[in-house]
Amino acid sequence: MNLPFLGEICSVGAALLWAAAVVLFRKSGERVAPFDLNLFKTVISLALFLPTIPLMGESLVPDNPLDDWLWLLAAGLVGVSLADTLFFIALDRLGAGLTAVVDCLYSPSVILFSFLFLGERIGLFGYLGAGCVISAILVGAAGGALPGTSRRDLVLGIVTGVLSMICMALAVVMTKEVLDRSPVLWTSTVRLLGGAAGLLLLALIVPRWRGSFGVFRPRRVWRVMLPGSVLGNYVAMIVWIAGVKYTLASTAAILNQLSTIFIFLLAAVFLAERISLRRGIAVTLAVAGAVLVAAQDMLRQWLQEML
Repeated sequence: MNLPFLGEICSVGAALLWAAAVVLFRKSGERVAPFDLNLFKTVISLALFLPTIPLMGESLVPDNPLDDWLWLLAAGLVGVSLADTLFFIALDRLGAGLTAVVDCLYSPSVILFSFLFLGERIGLFGYLGAGCVISAILVGAAGGALPGTSRRDLVLGIVTGVLSMICMALAVVMTKEVLDRSPVLWTSTVRLLGGAAGLLLLALIVPRWRGSFGVFRPRRVWRVMLPGSVLGNYVAMIVWIAGVKYTLASTAAILNQLSTIFIFLLAAVFLAERISLRRGIAVTLAVAGAVLVAAQDMLRQWLQEML
């Protein structure tokens, strides 16, 4: 495909689609508990990915060793069952705007775990980027919670948001070696399968979550919950993959981070979350930090090509 800037267009599109999904998830969270919402979007996403693999000419059961399957399933437990539930708890308590700021901690977390477990170097940009994101979270938190939200909910939201990003980053590092030698769609599907299995098991054995299966009964909230699940965990994923395929991974990462700005703006328009100077500074710092982290990879790749 020779369409100019296709990768860049897809990367920006993925950021916009995810931002729209976050707004829809925020609206869904007003009526649906975080665990129930995660169960719903994970099962819906898995149901969409399973037929997509053969449609794209890939095998549902590639010739990967058992260890690859087990690592991906474990990554699904960490990155989907746990991380996404924590993300929805944070979204429910912080609102979309501040959650988007905390979300920028994802890139520095990946850098940290890559350093600890994969032996990758952090570098100056990595440290600067992490510092910017942490500063952004502190600045955003200093602006106070949403109207009607207590200081306790603000602290709980930030803690669960940070833990969510750490779990997501850990899951990515867990699957890094498998992903390098495996089809992306299959990797994503097995990871979703692990997440769905974990959530279904919890819904069966934990008394307080046994009623979570009721989320699959059609009701009015599906008008926002179903589009959010399809946009955020299926369409955005496909578009994101296209962005990584047709441009540099580092370029895609920088453009993907525009989701923070998109969420900030969409939350103001559709969720009536106020735009304050403090929140604006927090978003700017968060995006700058994520860009610095991505720029480090771009610089490393450029130096390798030069040498």
